Amino acid sequence: MAMLYGVSSAIEKDVKEFILSAAQTFNAIELVSEYPHVHYSTPNVSVLTELKSSYGLTYTMHAPFCSVNLASINPKLREASVNEILNSITYANELGCELVVVHPGLVSYPRSLQKFERISKKNEHDSFLQICEKAENERILVCLENMPRLAPAFKRTWTGEALVQIIDEFRSVFLQLALDVGHCNTTDVPIPQMIRDFGSRIKHVHIHDNDGFRETHSIVGQGSVPWRAVIEALHELGYNGLLIDEHRTIEGQKRGRKYLEPIIQSYS
Repeated sequence: MAMLYGVSSAIEKDVKEFILSAAQTFNAIELVSEYPHVHYSTPNVSVLTELKSSYGLTYTMHAPFCSVNLASINPKLREASVNEILNSITYANELGCELVVVHPGLVSYPRSLQKFERISKKNEHDSFLQICEKAENERILVCLENMPRLAPAFKRTWTGEALVQIIDEFRSVFLQLALDVGHCNTTDVPIPQMIRDFGSRIKHVHIHDNDGFRETHSIVGQGSVPWRAVIEALHELGYNGLLIDEHRTIEGQKRGRKYLEPIIQSYS
C-alpha cells in the first residue's frame, strides 16, 4: 500500500469552498480546526459530513493551535487550552476523522528561569495525560507533532526527544507521533535520522518545504528538504499512511504532489 497524498485546509478560506476545490484533485483533507474556519456547530457537522460522503474523502483534523498553550504556567489558560483540544477530539470523532494532530506546549516565560520551566513541563505532562485519556475514551488516534526551531518552542520538542518520552511513558496506542518534515528541516537533526529515532511511533506525516532555517511552508520541492532521502526513510520504516501537504494554496499543493509522487512511486 502506497503513501496517500493529501492536503491541509487553508484557514483563511471558507472550509466548504476549500473542500469543493480540493476534492477535484485530492482524496484526503486535514481540517484545521481554527475559528471561524472549522469551528464546531451542528450545521458545520452536517455540511462537512455530507461533503465527506459525496466525494469519498478521508478526513483528519489538526486541533487548534492559535493562542493554545498546553504548557502555560497560568492554570486558567492551560485549562482553556486543554478544553480546546478535548473538544476538537469529540468534533473529529463526529466527523469520522482518522486522527487528530496536536501541538505540544510553548515557552510562555523568560527563558533560563528554572522554577517556571519545571512548572511548565509538569503542566504540559498533565495536559497530555488528560488528552490521552480522552483519546482512549473516544477511541481516536491523537498524534503529537514535532515543532520547528523557533524561540517559543522547547528544544526537546523540535529535536523530538520530549515527544518520544511522552509516547513511551503513556504507552497508549491512541497517543502517537505526527512527523512534520518541514519542521524537521529547521533543526540541526538530519530528517532521516529523526525518522529513524521516531520509528514506528510515526502514524501521520506533514509535508512542506523551506530553506532550512525559517518555517515558510513553501511548495514541496522548492526548498532544501532532501525529499528522496525522506521518502526512502519512511519506506524503510514501512510507513504507508497519509502525507498531508501544508502549503497554503491548492495550486501549490498540486505542484507539490506533481514533484513528489514520482519519488513516492519509485519506492512502491
